[in-house]
Amino acid sequence: MSLMSSFKLPCGTKNNYPEKLDYLTRKGKVVIFQSPSSKVKTAYIVSPKHKGVEFIVEGSPLNIDALYESIDLEEHEIRDASGVFFYKLAETREDFDHAFEKFVKAAE
Repeated sequence: MSLMSSFKLPCGTKNNYPEKLDYLTRKGKVVIFQSPSSKVKTAYIVSPKHKGVEFIVEGSPLNIDALYESIDLEEHEIRDASGVFFYKLAETREDFDHAFEKFVKAAE
C-alpha cells in the first residue's frame, strides 16, 4: 500500500491522495486530480502544492468529471492495494496554464 497525504476539503471532509504526487510537485510538476465530498454534493479539482493543496475548481460531481476529462493533459494512475488513483500531470506550470487556458476558451 502506498503512503498517503491527507487534506481537508472546504466542507470539512478529509480526503487522501498518494504521497507520490507530493514528490512530483516538489520536482516542479503540476498535478491535478478530482476529489468528491462525502458531506455535500460537490466535487473539486485539486492540485497539491509544496504546503497543502489548491482547489482549482468546484462544482457538481458530474460537471467536475466532465471538466477534468476535457483538460488536455496526460492522465496517469497509481495502482496499489487501496485501488486505483487517477491524476493528470503537466511537466511545467506553463504546460498546465496552457492546457487550462485552452479549456477556458473552449467553455466560453
